[in-house]
Amino acid sequence: MSELSTLVTDGFTCTPTLDAAELSIVFAGSGDMHAVAPVADYLKQVHELAVQCSLSRVSCDFRSLTFMNSSCFKAFVVWIDTVKNAPQPYAIRFLTDPNLHWQRRSLEALRRLAMQVVSIEN
Repeated sequence: MSELSTLVTDGFTCTPTLDAAELSIVFAGSGDMHAVAPVADYLKQVHELAVQCSLSRVSCDFRSLTFMNSSCFKAFVVWIDTVKNAPQPYAIRFLTDPNLHWQRRSLEALRRLAMQVVSIEN
């Protein structure tokens, strides 16, 4: 796999951009129950691509993400744990909208899972 497609579900999208050292993914819409399984599968593909391409960082842009339920967040927990325990872990950066207060609280919990891997930026 050397490419990652855009994920489109009902009211939710993940749009990737890959350069030599970083994969950037824009998450948009609402990560509700319809997005749970697609997000879990997508993050597995993200990890495979990051390892295959020896990426230094994956950026997750949440600035257009209005909501994400706990089941979708669980998929991120699994992904972060996989990265943290990988032989060559890469950085995960979350870009947030400071006006969406749920993002800061929820993502801070994710950052605490792997502080050496996860960062959060406004």
